[in-house]
Amino acid sequence: MRKFLLLILPLLLLQPRFGFSQLLNGRVLNESGGNAAGVTVQFQNKSNKISTNADGTFKIMATRLPDTLVFSAVGMESYNVVITEKNIKDPNFEVVLLNKRKAMDEVVLTSMGAARQRKELAYSTVTSKPDRLLEKVAGVEVGSRYPLSYEPLTVRGSGTISSPSVYIEASKFFSRDTNITPGTGATAKLKIITAGEVNDFNKWKMWEDYTENEFKSLSVFWGMKSNNRYSVQVTDKKHNAVMNEEVFLINKTSKDTVWRTFTDNTGKAELWAGFFKDSIGKNDYFITDRSGNAVNSPSEFSQGINLLVVDKSCQISYDVDIAFVVDATGSMGDEIEFLKLELEDVIRNTMEQHKSLSLRAASVFYRDKRDEYLTKKVSFNDDLLKTLNFIKLQNALGGGDFPEAVEDALATALDSLQWNKNTRTKLLFLILDAPPHNEAKEKIRLLTLKAAAMGIRIVPIACSGTDKSTEFLLRSMALATNGTYTFLTNHSGVGNSHIEPTTDKYEVELLNNLLQRIIGQFLYAKDCSKDETQQVEQPNTRQPDNILSVKLYPNPTNGKFTIESNKDIKEIYIADFSGKLLMKLSVADKKGRWQVDIGNYPSGVYLVKYITADNKWGAEKVILMR
Repeated sequence: MRKFLLLILPLLLLQPRFGFSQLLNGRVLNESGGNAAGVTVQFQNKSNKISTNADGTFKIMATRLPDTLVFSAVGMESYNVVITEKNIKDPNFEVVLLNKRKAMDEVVLTSMGAARQRKELAYSTVTSKPDRLLEKVAGVEVGSRYPLSYEPLTVRGSGTISSPSVYIEASKFFSRDTNITPGTGATAKLKIITAGEVNDFNKWKMWEDYTENEFKSLSVFWGMKSNNRYSVQVTDKKHNAVMNEEVFLINKTSKDTVWRTFTDNTGKAELWAGFFKDSIGKNDYFITDRSGNAVNSPSEFSQGINLLVVDKSCQISYDVDIAFVVDATGSMGDEIEFLKLELEDVIRNTMEQHKSLSLRAASVFYRDKRDEYLTKKVSFNDDLLKTLNFIKLQNALGGGDFPEAVEDALATALDSLQWNKNTRTKLLFLILDAPPHNEAKEKIRLLTLKAAAMGIRIVPIACSGTDKSTEFLLRSMALATNGTYTFLTNHSGVGNSHIEPTTDKYEVELLNNLLQRIIGQFLYAKDCSKDETQQVEQPNTRQPDNILSVKLYPNPTNGKFTIESNKDIKEIYIADFSGKLLMKLSVADKKGRWQVDIGNYPSGVYLVKYITADNKWGAEKVILMR
């Protein structure tokens, strides 16, 4: 008997493992939400295949997990889904297929999306010279004419894409909501939309691009003033950055909490004493965490960043929450189909690039009062496909006036998406082309304060039709929550006219690249459990070149180093890897050599940024290691 078992056992092991086959039940929908019949469904590299029924349903056997399931049909874009045990157990497994887009000139479909044939889109610096703000409050139309000046957006290879200087009626910047049929105009494709970024944390003086009257007018209207900024760097006793640490700015007299937030992925936090109301005076506050560690006499940012050392062991979170809040009213019809493709691609690529992280995505689409709906949402969950399906099913309709229900969308995003409290980063991308209603200004202020208190960083994406007053509001919300301001540009030719931001210059890049770059910067964190020499991963950042060949030594440094230049430099700043300014150096009478100490900061990569005598920016990296 024993010999028989020994002979039969190898034969049993070689048999197909039919007992492990599992049945996957699902449904395929088209992008209008209807049932997609006749769609071919088959596992990759398998000969067997089935087709969806009239109601879009299907059943197929999975013989191994994970495995890739391929969906294809005439007139629809093919779609691949990695099937796991989670999908097998899902009673509501669905896949949404997009209609096949027509090919565009000089665009070739690839496995990664759409790319320009034999050309690569390059960066272009745009010098922005706004004569003045067009209006002081949202919705006020001004009929004056003014120039929009753009430099060509170069394309490596042959040819250029350019947006020439034109004169446009200011009133055309207000794209009043109408019921625009989705899909009209340019054919939606990936990696077409262009965008830029203005990060006010990368400037030493807030709002230096605005005149004093412009700033006062808009800050009074929205009730937001980025005054009395207190920055704090939180580290453990070994100089490691402490992420997601709750910190408070406290009034010394009343003991009231003036501002509450969490440290970011670099261990820094931004606290404001005068954002929504006037502060009580210098040194009347202290900064503390929940354990009682405190900075008793903190300095405002103009005097440097405050250091808070806490008694904690090195900890690093691998959880990340990213939400996309999107205006879906009619005026977004010129861009929303492009944006849907971009968001899916950005989410997928972010997941692929950061496999070590547990990344969740959620989304809210909103319209306005008396529309078909006010808000729609898909909450955070560990099934990426449900979020992607939700985004693909949305379209732009409704509205009818300029302001929209931004406040309702933010309230839904903050209160109903089920954010994870213990994350490395919480990001909220706010994609819109219109401000909230005037009567909602107080609610917007409270929601912004709440986002900061939850540690959620707001990153607005301003689309065509955004006015100057809305730009000011969005930049204020980004500052209050430690985010950054982004906007679409005219360089792609997609959508209606986009205003230039109030700034001296900005970089034009593909929106797809910009979003992935920003997400990467907000996700990057030094793993304090590894040896510093093994820290090879760096975030994808764009910084100026070292145009003066400024020398830094020693580099790497343990804190103190020397900056040396044989040419005139007007200003020198120290910044983190994302470009956020940390300190300003005095350059008077130093004769081209300056001593710097960054020993209070966590180990990592920093930038020495400088302005030349002819007002050009340059930068060089310095590595802090202990």
